[in-house]
Amino acid sequence: MNTNSTCPQCQAPIPEKAPRDLCPRCLMDGALSSEPQASPPPPLPSVPAIEAVFPQLEVLEPLGAGGMGCVYRARQTHLDRIVALKVLPPELARDPAFAERFAREARALARLNHPNIVQCYDFGRSSSAEDGESYFYLLLEFVDGVNLRQSMRTEALTSREALGIVPRLCDALNYAHEQGVLHRDIKPENILIDKQGRVKIADFGLARFQKEGDADAMTLTWRLNRSNSPMMSITGRISTV
Repeated sequence: MNTNSTCPQCQAPIPEKAPRDLCPRCLMDGALSSEPQASPPPPLPSVPAIEAVFPQLEVLEPLGAGGMGCVYRARQTHLDRIVALKVLPPELARDPAFAERFAREARALARLNHPNIVQCYDFGRSSSAEDGESYFYLLLEFVDGVNLRQSMRTEALTSREALGIVPRLCDALNYAHEQGVLHRDIKPENILIDKQGRVKIADFGLARFQKEGDADAMTLTWRLNRSNSPMMSITGRISTV
C-alpha cells in the first residue's frame, strides 16, 4: 500500500493504493521504457508489385511491415471501400510455420463479429502473373488512426480516456472467449484507436482455439466502482499453451 501522498519521481499526487508508490503517468513511462525489441520486418514489396498480384484492388500506400508481413491501404474498386491489405510475402510463405500462423489469424477472425475487433473480409492466396510467386493475404477492416503504443508515446489520451478503453477491451476479449478464440498477444501495438476514439483489437496470429469444456481460458470482466471508473477483474485460469 502506498504511504506517500506524492509520486517520488514527478511529485504529482497519487491515489492511496497506487502500486509501487508511483503515479499512473510514471507507471506508463516505465512500461514504455521496457518495450520489447521487435524482430526485423520482411522486405516491403513496392506498390506496383502488389497491384500486379491484386488487380481487383487499387493499392494506395504501404502502411508498414512487421514480423508477420506487410500492410497496405487499398481500395476495393467495385465496392468503393477502403481496406487494409495484409500480405505474407513469398519468402515467408515458404515457411510452413509462418503460413499456418497467417491462416490461423484468418480462421480466428472469421469466427468473430464484434465492434471492438477488426473485421476480416477475405482470406486467400494470390499469384503474381509476372513471376508466379504466391502471396497469402488478408483483407481487413481499415482502422484510420494509431495503435495504443503510439498514443501512449504522444500522450494523446487523457487518464479518463485511457480508463475508458478497458471495458471495451474486456467486452471484446470476453466475446472472443465465448466464441472459443483466445488472442494470447494483447499488447499496445495490437490495440488500434481510430480518429473517432473507437477501439479495435487486431492481430490474431497467435490465437488459440479453445476446445469445448477447456478450463484453461482466461475470462476478463469489468465493473464500475462507486466513482463510475471502470475496474477490470480476471477470473478463471490463464492458459499456458
